[in-house]
Amino acid sequence: MLTVLVLVGRERATELISRIESIPEVCVLSHTHDSSLALARARVLLPDALVIDVSAPSWDADAVVLRARGLGPASEVILHADGRLPPDGLVRTLTRLARDQHSV
Repeated sequence: MLTVLVLVGRERATELISRIESIPEVCVLSHTHDSSLALARARVLLPDALVIDVSAPSWDADAVVLRARGLGPASEVILHADGRLPPDGLVRTLTRLARDQHSV
């Protein structure tokens, strides 16, 4: 089971989380719109992946990604922005990670 923590703006949370939860073998542990809270939860919950959506309010993407990559043990950090990736690129990425986890 691939565990995921999601940082997303309130207006997109329902749609994005339902897309992620539609993937077999993927479980959303937590979601929030607050970057500090997301990083604190990631330190405690130790998700396999941290999805950072650009809709999250008032955050500096570079700083959040840098801090997320500094977490130990390392989570896969996925920056999500609709329109910049192919449709369902996030779903494909998480599906691949879940499959890779099973093969280990």
